[in-house]
Formats: sequence, structure tokens, C-alpha cells
Amino acid sequence: MWKRALKATSDYLALVRNPVPPSEAVLFRFRAPEDVARWKVFTDQPYGGRTAAGFELSPTEPESAVFSGTVSPEFDKAASQLQRSGFCGIIAEQAPGQCWDLEPFDSLVIRARGDGRKYVATLRTEDWMVGQASQDRWQAFLFARKGVWQDVHIPLDRFLLTWRGRLVETRSEINARRVISIGISLAAGSDEVEQSGDFSLGLQHIKAERHDGLVQQQ
Repeated sequence: MWKRALKATSDYLALVRNPVPPSEAVLFRFRAPEDVARWKVFTDQPYGGRTAAGFELSPTEPESAVFSGTVSPEFDKAASQLQRSGFCGIIAEQAPGQCWDLEPFDSLVIRARGDGRKYVATLRTEDWMVGQASQDRWQAFLFARKGVWQDVHIPLDRFLLTWRGRLVETRSEINARRVISIGISLAAGSDEVEQSGDFSLGLQHIKAERHDGLVQQQ
């Protein structure tokens, strides 16, 4: 109940400050080295895995960046801390005390060129108590057609709460007002197209958009 009261108060104050919320906000554009430098790459290698990944500007038009590499479910069993490997991703984090406010919007929009694989978009937020970072992750599938640039619309209500990669069954509400990191990841799966091999995901920009109830599905 107190969460709903806090949200209602917060929404009212936001409405007073800005009675007409914006229809979109550009979170990232990938045009210059500094745009890519904001993102960190992670893989399973520190834990004994053999997946390799990188994130860099594309040398060809249009202006974009490419998250690419080789995903492998193999790992060094003697040195590994893993029970399952074959994962990697990129993540952008806000500086301490800062956040992205996605409350005025209803969708995350990623302009991407896929490779036939299924990626995962992740939002990490502060807890409802201001200043307390949550270890929970809100995740949604990111599908982008192979070899074709498209705007992938992911409604914010499609993001599901997870903890250490597992879906949390308890009903919760995302604190969209205080998003502290945004990420995209890939994991090897049981499906043939998702198993080991090269991958490449092109990215032009990431936006938050509001459609006044007319949210386009990805």
C-alpha cells in the first residue's frame, strides 16, 4: 500500500512540474567513441567460461555500434565457478546518485539489426526506498530481425522481475522513475540457433517513448 501511495504522490508532483510529459527521450546514440565507452562488456571468462565479446563502432553506414563475438557453452571445469556458461552482455550504468527517469514513458525502443538470436534487455532500478540500489533485474526478450534495421518496441510492463537469472513469481512493480543501469545480454540456449557460434547485434540508438496507450508490440 505504501508503495502505491508513494507512487501516487510522486506522479502528482511530476505532473505539477511538467504537465505535458515528453513523448520520447533519447537515452543513447551510437555515433562516436565516447558513446561506446559508456558501456562495459562482460562475459563468462572471469569464471572459467570461453565466451568472447566486444562492443565497438561499426566501420560502415549507418552510424551505429556492434555488439559481437563468439558465444560458447564450454568452460574450464577445473577452474570454473560455473554450473552453466555461454553468456555475455553489455551494460551502461549511471553515476552514483543519478538515474534515468522512465516514468513518463511506456516503452523502451531499441533500433537494432539482429542475427537470428534472442537477446535479453535488462533494467536495474533502485528500490522504492530512495537511494537503495536493488540487486533485482527487470528483463524482457529483445527480438530483432536478421540483417534488417528496425525499431524494437518493448513495453515497460513486459519487463519481468528476475533474481540471479530466475523469474521472481511475486508480483512487483518496477520503479521506472529510478533506473540505474541498462543492459543487453545473450546466453547460449538449447535451441540450435542459440548455441555456440558467432553473434552480431547492431545498435543505432536506445530511446524511451510514450504512446498514450497505443504501444507498438515488438
